[in-house]
Amino acid sequence: IIWGFAFVVVKNSLDYVPPIYMLAFRFTIASVVLALIFLPRLKKMNKSTFFHGMILGVFLFLAYAFQTVGIQFTTAGKNAFLTTTYVMMVPFLHWIFNKTKPTWYAVVAAIITLVGIGFLSLQGDFSVNIGDVLTIICGFFFAIHIIFIARYTQNQDPILLTILQLGFSALFSWILAPFMDGKFPLEQIQKPDVIISMFYLGLFSTLVGFLLQNVCQKY
Repeated sequence: IIWGFAFVVVKNSLDYVPPIYMLAFRFTIASVVLALIFLPRLKKMNKSTFFHGMILGVFLFLAYAFQTVGIQFTTAGKNAFLTTTYVMMVPFLHWIFNKTKPTWYAVVAAIITLVGIGFLSLQGDFSVNIGDVLTIICGFFFAIHIIFIARYTQNQDPILLTILQLGFSALFSWILAPFMDGKFPLEQIQKPDVIISMFYLGLFSTLVGFLLQNVCQKY
């Protein structure tokens, strides 16, 4: 529910804030607040957790970068639907990485999903626009992200992994934003509705969303 509403927020906010700066804001808000809430847990961090959190951060950043750039060229509805193609990818990537063969249900579901993507994305001349392609790539990175969360949360603290992946995603965003988006959008981020949108994306879509996902996936 939280993520579904976020697609509308992102689509509207892109009129004011460029995509990579938007990621920088949402990941920074989420990682700083989450770190403050769980400050005592940071003492339990070790090299393995730090390294795995960084890997998750790479996949998460790539997924959101492709998604947020892609939504500029397609609708919020199509962006949301195509992002969730990770649902069909996960069983097959799980098979590749963890040697767990998918059931025939997963195969049938994947075929139905592909047909659905075709009906939704293919235009009159059977072409797909750049926004759709970028969003499907984003779905692939979300699927990889989920596979590695499943692996790492078996033996490590999901909350620490969440803090780290969000922190590294923020770091990557701040590094790349000036190169991809140009100058810092100082004037735009002073608008009240933009501030509210960034805090919604940071606190709810990112902090709450990924904290719930990582903790739930452990079990």
